[in-house]
Amino acid sequence: MAGHPVVGLDLYPADRNLPATVGPFTLTGPADGWPEAMVYTADFGRFFYLSCPLEEMGPIARLVDMLRPVMVYHLAAQSSAAVSFRDPGGTFAANVQGTLNLLEAVRAMPDVERPAMLSVGSCEEYGPQPESAYPLREDTALNPLSPYGVSKVAQTLLCRQYVLCHALPVVIARSFSHTGPGHDTRFAFPHFARQIAAAEAGVGPAEIVTGDLSPVRDFLDVRDVVAAYRLLLKEGRPGEIYHVSSGNPLTIGQGLEILVGGAKTPITVRRDPDLNRPSDTPVMVGDNTKLRRDTGWEPDWEINDTLMGLLHEARKEFQ
Repeated sequence: MAGHPVVGLDLYPADRNLPATVGPFTLTGPADGWPEAMVYTADFGRFFYLSCPLEEMGPIARLVDMLRPVMVYHLAAQSSAAVSFRDPGGTFAANVQGTLNLLEAVRAMPDVERPAMLSVGSCEEYGPQPESAYPLREDTALNPLSPYGVSKVAQTLLCRQYVLCHALPVVIARSFSHTGPGHDTRFAFPHFARQIAAAEAGVGPAEIVTGDLSPVRDFLDVRDVVAAYRLLLKEGRPGEIYHVSSGNPLTIGQGLEILVGGAKTPITVRRDPDLNRPSDTPVMVGDNTKLRRDTGWEPDWEINDTLMGLLHEARKEFQ
């Protein structure tokens, strides 16, 4: 955590207990003098967790005023394109209204106290593009297909407007696909890894049923993404958009083949057209030249190692 005190916001379901562990961190109880916040501790540091709805102006305004943060990484979102087709209203409330509330809370701070901000958008803002457009650049015309993609376009435009009109120091990352240990199993590769691990343990079928495997994506390891975000807050230019991408195409099917190849038991794959999305972007690969040039960022992880890490993590559930 680079020695910085960290406060993470989320909306964990009120009817469920917080997880006892998050990676190497262990839940140790309420924060001293701040009973609403919970503390997670590891050998190398700790972070504070707080449930806070960004969609409501009051809570986020009070929190920003109390914390006076030096840096804000804005990743809070309904982050699934598939879910956004089922819940477009909730997606816009979280992604657009939530961003607006955060920007307004930061704008209310004295100019000299305003934190450096990173707003994280998505490659889903581009939608389908002609073959000649790949790898996509930051100035590629936007053509979102999903409600999620449209909401992220609105988030990006809001952030740029607040830079232009209110001089807020907001840098914008437009992230492409990424994964790694700890990734939510709502998403393809962690979902596949968990199914394989369950089959290996004898508690699940040795068959993966999946939708369309042909979409081409641009995957990074989440640890490389985090490194990019930190560099962008230090070196990125406010109002500018930066691709956080590998530039390397990978179909969902190819990623699944890597995972199945690492399985300890034979796994079969079966297509079910009913699992396809209502619409999907066939190719999504980005040019990361601007990120490399302005920050010196370079990725450290290969996709094979990332996917094997996912599978190793999934196996822990069944040990």
